[in-house]
Amino acid sequence: MRIIFILTTVSVLALQSCGSFKNELAQSGDKETVIRNAILDFSSTSKLYKRDTVFSVKVLELTNNDELLVVRISKNNMKMLLTDSTKVGSKGVKIPTRYIEKNSKLFFWWDNDSPLTEEALAVFDKYNLLQDNEDGWVKFPDFTIDDAQKGVHYYFCKINLAKYKKVTTSKGIGYYDAPSLNCSL
Repeated sequence: MRIIFILTTVSVLALQSCGSFKNELAQSGDKETVIRNAILDFSSTSKLYKRDTVFSVKVLELTNNDELLVVRISKNNMKMLLTDSTKVGSKGVKIPTRYIEKNSKLFFWWDNDSPLTEEALAVFDKYNLLQDNEDGWVKFPDFTIDDAQKGVHYYFCKINLAKYKKVTTSKGIGYYDAPSLNCSL
């Protein structure tokens, strides 16, 4: 009887912890809110989260569906090339300007409206992502392409960001049938 009670208690707690992150999802907001929702789900549910430390994030608007925003999260396979034009305070630079650190893992993305900061450069350096231009001699950054590498694509309803579907795939967005999602209230 005691074993049944313990198993039941553990099961209930496990189910509550799995669903509890959904209570933290924002229902409305801007592009950063969508990214935060995707990272929250990814860090709570994806096996890919446990395998790696650094992830690239990208937000896309679908041309054939104006009700949805798509967020892609994938393992990062690249270094960021520092050049003379990579200056703190500049916008539209060739390296990401935004990031979130969560549980010693890094998620980064490009935001042309956000200036590059010292803090962002320090975080990218901490994760060994920066590569210098070798005193004016450009060396191509380390980069590998793995067609089998999986990522997670999140399809969010613009009118309710807590309503979404996700796809774990090695295919690019647009190269598979997107999930259907009813965004009407």
